[in-house]
Amino acid sequence: MSQTPSLLDDGNLCGATLLSLVASGSALIAELLRLAQAIPPVFLDAEERARRGAALLTAEEASFEAVLFDFAYLKEPEDFENRVNSSDGLLDVDNEFLETHGAFAKRFYALMESTVKYWRDVHGFLERLGSGYFIAHSVDNVLEDVDGKQLLCEAYFLYGTLLVLLDAKVPGVVRERLVIACYRLEGESTMEAVDDVCRLARSTGYRSGGRRPKNYPEAFFNRFRTDATASAAKLVIQRLMSDDVYLQSAAFPAPEHRSVRLASQASMLYVILYFDADTLKGRTAAMREVVDKHFSDNWVVPVYMGHVVDLSVEWAGYGAAAAALRNVLTDGAVGRLVASNDALVHRQIKELDGFLTEGQLTEQHLLDHMRALLDCARRSNAALRWRLLHRRCAHDGWRSKIAAKAGSPGDAEALMTLLLKASQLEYKLKQMFQSLLDSKPAKWAFCKQQVIDRMTELSEYFTGEKALARVARDENLMKWFGALAGEMARLDDDEAHATMMGRKIQTLVGALEEVEQFEQVDTNLQIKAFLADTREFLLQMVRITNVQHSVMHVIESVSDLSYAFDILGDYVPILHDRVRGDPRTAVLLRATFLKLASILDVPLIRISQCNSSDQASVASYYSTELVNFVRRVLDVIPVSVFGLLDDIVDIQTRTLAPLPVKLETAYLKDYAQLNERYQLARLTHQVSVFTEGVLAMERTLLGVVRVEPRRVLHDGLRKELVRQLSRTLHEQLRFPVPKKDQDRKKFVGAALARQVHEILAHLGRRVDGYRRSVEYVQDYIDIAGLKMWQEELGRVVNYNVEAECNRYLRRKVADAESRHQSSVVPVPRFAPLPDPHGADDGAATFMGRTLAALLRLTSPATTSYAPERAGWYCDAHVLEGASSKGRLDPGDAEACGVHTFQIAERALGVCGLAGLDRMLAFRVVHDLSNFVDDYKALTAPHARFLESLRDALFPEWAPPRGGGGPGKLYARAAKTLEAAMPRLLHRILAVGHAQLLRKSLNHALLLKARVDADFLHASLTNVDGAVLGDVLDHYGDPETVPDPVPDAKDGRRVLADLATLLDASGVSDPLAKVYVATEPLEHLPLVLLLFLLSYAHKLGHDDRLQSLVKRKRSYPIDGFVVVVGVHTVLKQCHPSYCKQLLAYLGQFVCSTVTAQYADAKQAKDAAPLELANAIWFVDTLCKVADVPKPTDFIPAAILAMAYKA
Repeated sequence: MSQTPSLLDDGNLCGATLLSLVASGSALIAELLRLAQAIPPVFLDAEERARRGAALLTAEEASFEAVLFDFAYLKEPEDFENRVNSSDGLLDVDNEFLETHGAFAKRFYALMESTVKYWRDVHGFLERLGSGYFIAHSVDNVLEDVDGKQLLCEAYFLYGTLLVLLDAKVPGVVRERLVIACYRLEGESTMEAVDDVCRLARSTGYRSGGRRPKNYPEAFFNRFRTDATASAAKLVIQRLMSDDVYLQSAAFPAPEHRSVRLASQASMLYVILYFDADTLKGRTAAMREVVDKHFSDNWVVPVYMGHVVDLSVEWAGYGAAAAALRNVLTDGAVGRLVASNDALVHRQIKELDGFLTEGQLTEQHLLDHMRALLDCARRSNAALRWRLLHRRCAHDGWRSKIAAKAGSPGDAEALMTLLLKASQLEYKLKQMFQSLLDSKPAKWAFCKQQVIDRMTELSEYFTGEKALARVARDENLMKWFGALAGEMARLDDDEAHATMMGRKIQTLVGALEEVEQFEQVDTNLQIKAFLADTREFLLQMVRITNVQHSVMHVIESVSDLSYAFDILGDYVPILHDRVRGDPRTAVLLRATFLKLASILDVPLIRISQCNSSDQASVASYYSTELVNFVRRVLDVIPVSVFGLLDDIVDIQTRTLAPLPVKLETAYLKDYAQLNERYQLARLTHQVSVFTEGVLAMERTLLGVVRVEPRRVLHDGLRKELVRQLSRTLHEQLRFPVPKKDQDRKKFVGAALARQVHEILAHLGRRVDGYRRSVEYVQDYIDIAGLKMWQEELGRVVNYNVEAECNRYLRRKVADAESRHQSSVVPVPRFAPLPDPHGADDGAATFMGRTLAALLRLTSPATTSYAPERAGWYCDAHVLEGASSKGRLDPGDAEACGVHTFQIAERALGVCGLAGLDRMLAFRVVHDLSNFVDDYKALTAPHARFLESLRDALFPEWAPPRGGGGPGKLYARAAKTLEAAMPRLLHRILAVGHAQLLRKSLNHALLLKARVDADFLHASLTNVDGAVLGDVLDHYGDPETVPDPVPDAKDGRRVLADLATLLDASGVSDPLAKVYVATEPLEHLPLVLLLFLLSYAHKLGHDDRLQSLVKRKRSYPIDGFVVVVGVHTVLKQCHPSYCKQLLAYLGQFVCSTVTAQYADAKQAKDAAPLELANAIWFVDTLCKVADVPKPTDFIPAAILAMAYKA
């Protein structure tokens, strides 16, 4: 009779279709879990953010809430869109929001759409199955097939699990916001199945841990109910109630382990019963059968990958289910279960200690006691499973009994002991059993050859012809032993006939025992020894026969720990305490991690069976989650190491005296400091002991990710270094800010400078301590300490710089997209500090606060810039010195200068200065863009007037035309644009201020590069000059000279890398850069002329600073900052604009001088202040803009008179 074909045989279309469905369901769950972890905080409501422990929203993220809509949007979409479009600010926020988070919203929508399609495919499969599309297959015979009933049950279970996890991980309001965001981005016309997706994503009203809505979750499960799916669900439930679907009897044959044996289908039954809620509510007999068979001694059920539910809570609203549970869940029954589990845990720890005794567990011991070892593993895992799951019980009274007090047999410490020891036993069993499987043919052949040789020798012995063999010839024994040798030669180790082979060997052993009764044998000790050895070899062959692959499968099933993937997070502190107490415990953890790797079996088994393309991504996700847990457990070692490093640094910096190069013998004892050096050596030894525990672990393959112990240690050290460094920078870089009721004099000038310097100097000492400690221990723990320090400091700074620059970007750089963020070594993100008075300019990080402090320290409203000294000086000292003709003392008057940036470099490093420079560059771009917008808005109403003024001033080399003389013409023109000047002044001062700070930062970076990396500086300078020269040659003669940097990906990357290195080395010139691309601004030189003349009278020349400074402290203006700001604005335009402005200024100077000396009375008066300042503007702008000669615009005689004055 032929064997019944399986549903998974090749060529079976029905089985292949169902298998593909189930595989896609597993892939969808992996995608759901992946996306649930990565939801941007802006989509979460306050309750969900609090539950996840997410950071507070930044100001930019909070602004997005105005354009976040739920399904109320679908009722009146035009009203919502009109509300957004009616406000320019809201429209910009909306565009920025969609550009930043649109990709994630589309990915989530694709998940929802795929979930809908999955259930449609299940319905379609059932329809085709019922219509006879799959020949010779129906729902009934699919459920009769072993693989068929597993797959059909899994198809329902995976969809139900998708719904359960969707509502638990992504609350309804979040789903609605994500779907609407995608809907608004893509448009209804391009979205398929949008109605079904909305039906799936619509909020159920359920909150994790909150009160359950009416008819939840069955109403959620039945949103896509059809007759086909409903009828098949009842058949599936019936099959789960009656059959052992996964045939786990071999893994857990004992009656007391029935609930463990049926655990997988019990989880399925819990989920699938919601497709037929009538059973839960009213079928009392059926629910009693379900509870008695599956939940009589357990009521906390793992659903999927560590997500557990308490049936006493989940079924409380269902009459039949609750009544069935009450029959078995009484206080007395729970007490008995707890006591039984306590005793079992205690007994199994002792039994495991016996098996794990050094030298006890050998291959021979495994062969002799295989059943006892497997039974020990079964009991240990059953005890562990029950206790781990039921410590999550919701009932307070029962949970207090289950979560035993410390020191009792079932406490958390005992559980972790049981887990570690059981894992170690299983690890050794797997290793030894695999070794036996690999060597089984060789061992079998050896034993078989031994018994054949002995039987052959005995046969020859009884011939009586052997030399020295004094025995009579015995034909019968000779033939009998010869025939027995032939029988043994025909023995085979085929696993398919292992049982029959074992019986045959036992028969041969019995025959050998019987032959010993013969007188010829019984009286010969040598023959008896031969027979005893032969029997032992035959028995060894029986043991080897029992070594089968099925036993390996049993061990895998018994050691499953996927149910505890989420639960084990509760016990990480206990594992940390163990490793902290004995670092060598880390070696034992390897077996536990391998045991936990069983989580990959659940989602991947069907995906791998059908060779799905999702296999790599799903395996990668779960493997990464597993490795992250490993890192989380082993993080205790880097934390402990850094705790010791603090003490080491304290001894090095405060206790140990520095040793001189030479010292007299008499002082040797004083410098020895033996106690201190002993403490230093002891701490260093403890550091090395901590790291030895991890380094002693072997390389481990967890899923598809290979875990390198050395890599784990290095990543852990980096993570702790980043954590401590980030926290130090966040806590230390908090600068004093003025409050309305405080004396603002404390927060300006030299007083503010001293406070800022103290903060930066203190931080520099702390940071230097971290660096020295990492360098000190690098040889003891085998790491490149200085390299790690430089890389992680740069990553921390650059990540925070990126966060600050995000405010200037329409499409924000999310953490997942940041090249400075890492899931393995994450840079912490702290909530912004309160800034009620806006002193920190909305800074989100310590880098933003540092830049705000520098800007406040060098504000044009309170300081004056001295170009010759490259520093900012306090107005109080400058103006007081000017009035008394006193000397300017740089020590008292300097608010910010070279010394400030040196202190900042010691605190933040070169990367910190480069980060500040980058933030300022973004700020300049932002301010220039605002300047362009303001300029267009302010000058548009005066376009006709500006045209007439331009005509009056044309040509520039001639006196201006206009009634009343040049003085009145300029005054009247300035008066016309007077209202626009304050806004232009604000923009130009902001640009000039930022540019001067960039210039100072570049000087500091250049000095650092010349001192510490002179070869790098020289190389960069040469490469920069060579590339620039080749580019200029190419553009001068493009047909002959090839492009040195072709317009290709590699070429662009070379230029980008070179520009980054030049900026970091301070080689670039911020004043020579073009920041924004703008269309020509009409009349810009003319407006800038009027701008300079409007504020010229508020400035006066200071001989000590060699610059124009404010004449009164109430004037928020600085002459040099204005010139730099004007130059930067002109740099964004055609070069002719700058020369045009200089020509206009020259025309003003010449016409003013001519008018003054034409009148005899005015000739005796001093030159107007505006005239001297205009000359200074021309001279300084020529220097800043690198225009060769100011005499091209102002006659040399006038310049000479101005310099002499």
